[in-house]
Amino acid sequence: MSDKESVKYNSANNNYDAKSIKVLEGLEAVRKRPDMYIGNRGKGGLHHLVYEVLDNSIDEALAGRCDKITIKINLDGSCSVEDNGSGIPTEFHEDSGCSALELVLTTLHAGGKFDNNAYKVSGGLHGVGVSVVNALSDVLIADVYRKGRHYRFECRKGEAKGGIEDLGKTSLQGTKITFLPDHEIFGETDFSYETLQKRIRELAYLNAGVRLHFEDEREGKKEVFHFDQGLVQFVHHLNEGKEPVHNDVILISREDEESGLSCEIAMQYNNSYNENVLAFANNICNIDGGTHLSGFKTALTRTMNYYGKAAKLFKSGEITTSGEDLREGLTAVVSVKVPDPHFEAQTKVRLSNPEVGSFVETVMNNQLSEYLEENPAIAKKILTKAIQAAAARDAARKARELTRRKGALSSGNLPGKLWDCSSKDASSTELFIVEGDSAGGSAKGGRDRTIQAILPIKGKILNVEKARLEKMLAHEEIRTIVSALGTGIGADDFDISKSRYGKIVLMTDADIDGAHIRTLLLTFFFRQMPELFENDMIYIAQPPLYEVREKGKKDSRFILSDAEMKKMLTDRGLGDTSIEVSEQSGKKIIPSSEVETLVKRVADLERLIGIIERRGIIFSDFVEQQYQEGALPVYRIIFDGSSEYFHEQDKFESRYAELNSFSKEQDSFPEDGSQEGDFSVPELEHSLTSEELTEVRRLNDINEEMMQNWGLSILDLLLKEERTVAGELKPMKFRIIHGQETFSAASLIEAAVEIRDFGSRGIEIKRFKGLGEMNADQLWETTMDPENRSMLRVNIEDAAEADRLFSILMGEDVEKRRGFITEHALEVQNLDV
Repeated sequence: MSDKESVKYNSANNNYDAKSIKVLEGLEAVRKRPDMYIGNRGKGGLHHLVYEVLDNSIDEALAGRCDKITIKINLDGSCSVEDNGSGIPTEFHEDSGCSALELVLTTLHAGGKFDNNAYKVSGGLHGVGVSVVNALSDVLIADVYRKGRHYRFECRKGEAKGGIEDLGKTSLQGTKITFLPDHEIFGETDFSYETLQKRIRELAYLNAGVRLHFEDEREGKKEVFHFDQGLVQFVHHLNEGKEPVHNDVILISREDEESGLSCEIAMQYNNSYNENVLAFANNICNIDGGTHLSGFKTALTRTMNYYGKAAKLFKSGEITTSGEDLREGLTAVVSVKVPDPHFEAQTKVRLSNPEVGSFVETVMNNQLSEYLEENPAIAKKILTKAIQAAAARDAARKARELTRRKGALSSGNLPGKLWDCSSKDASSTELFIVEGDSAGGSAKGGRDRTIQAILPIKGKILNVEKARLEKMLAHEEIRTIVSALGTGIGADDFDISKSRYGKIVLMTDADIDGAHIRTLLLTFFFRQMPELFENDMIYIAQPPLYEVREKGKKDSRFILSDAEMKKMLTDRGLGDTSIEVSEQSGKKIIPSSEVETLVKRVADLERLIGIIERRGIIFSDFVEQQYQEGALPVYRIIFDGSSEYFHEQDKFESRYAELNSFSKEQDSFPEDGSQEGDFSVPELEHSLTSEELTEVRRLNDINEEMMQNWGLSILDLLLKEERTVAGELKPMKFRIIHGQETFSAASLIEAAVEIRDFGSRGIEIKRFKGLGEMNADQLWETTMDPENRSMLRVNIEDAAEADRLFSILMGEDVEKRRGFITEHALEVQNLDV
């Protein structure tokens, strides 16, 4: 470094001194850098919060202290996880000067899993799980049922709101954690039912006998997952839509008391051409595998090849079956329990204990050898399939070499229909795969020729779910895609480092044919080039849904979604809009500067009313009967179908205890089993449930704000047009003034609708359906310009579930596909007919 450079370096850092060193106290570090603890702030990180809490309950099950876990997505968007385990200790912790419950929730690296005293086997190791959830939640409430007492501890944004409350006696045992993710941390806080369902089902398979209840109050869905056969049923589930080569699932298991290690492996071959092997350590899915997966694969290859040679199933001159051949069509689950697991990072993607690999390999060698010896017919079927896979691999190699000699797969001879880009820097280039020559022409005319290449494809490509590699190479469109990418194809030929583009963007029409083409392309990439997903290289273009143009003007505005369109109309309608309110004392004006806030509050109230009514509560009746002193009750008891509401918690709990006691007395009979009266009368059964209406709390807060700012309340949402005794219409309470126009409205909801109507005046709205309706300039501006566009990155959150769904939807089992479509028919939002 030269003197001049040195002086410049020191000058740039002359403000760096002791004052520059910052210490983040408590959970502040988690809120500042959440990605370090949960991976990201997107959907993956959001659901990771649930997994952290759920893993603690599963650890209770592994310790033998819990057999029932309830996971609930509440109507207000929060999530609750409850178990019947031992309950988090609430006693005073001398070293920290607070209760053990507060310590666990508010301090990093505080937990009971740093040794094997409380938990012999555990997925949580670092003591950061539930405290991280607390730090990233707007509200977290811990209910602990322990030693006959009910304790509650509440936190806001990671900080204790107060001390532990003793809520009295209880017959329950366990822990319930309820948390609401913080909007300041996560862009979107809506939990996905399907995402959580997969993990909950997975845990039920991995822990045979444990009962997991899952409920989504938002959609009224309830499921119970309970599998006595565990991994055997897991493999059957994963093999849905595939035809098994042998009916029985091969089960291998062993537990070593001296080392504390245990492993369980379930495996079955099917008629597909893809392997699906999952690895778990202490119930944690290790997506990058680890020593247990390596041990399994090594033992499988060695044992199968040894048996094939001994049984003389391999003919002289045949190609030797490789590990890849022996895993073709294999579905397997490898689950190990390790007292002291070593994971890579907090997200536990890879297991690194060397002793686990040796243990799994030994168990596999011994027990798989015995199984093959005892079941020669099944062994022959499996090895015959592997021999066929080896022959197909060789045939694919020859077909690949032939097509390469012809130039069809050579990166030096690019396909004629490809409009390539000029840049050779793969990290910055993009390949747009476009449906049809027409859309391809628009994309070519609108692209950035430096970094964007266009590849139009004709019609629908081959469904690769039903084809081997040599058949794919006979398909022109697939050869064209492979040639354009330059990566090669096939496990022994594909090389992602040779990709000529950093992004592959699928740009198809927004109709049923476009969706089908996109699905076929995704199937091809998922089955033949999964590394593209793992490296975040597959994207789906998002052309706009609407073009908005003011009447008489040429300039257009493009709208991406229905939600954005609604907001745009509201914003336009709010311009210079005021509201006149008629009251007994006279009239008052809400100025335009405040109308926007009022309309937003009305929208919030409409959303909360929707939540309340999904509980089966008629909101108008609820307000008419329960609204007192500016608030609605937040507690509800349902006894034998009848509801009772309470404003105060103590009255709510007292009434619940009374009804609970009454129910037990009515349901009890003499110990000898005798009953007086008519023996044909069945036992009395009372249903008793209670709930806290968390959305009503938020509604009450908004109601209070509206009363303070504008003298309005939720009663003004429900006003209707009325007539006098003489039959004449009474003047409406609200008058919306928009420039020179006015409109009367009976209620605040009507006023908000009218404001949106104002916003739709004077503009023309066009809804796009296909790319062909857009010219080159529009396509560039809305869909291809890196500065303005919006694209979806396709990632594989659950490779096993993706494999199963691809097999069902793209495979040959028509009944499975029909069943899936029937089950999900009501979830369709955009249907092209």
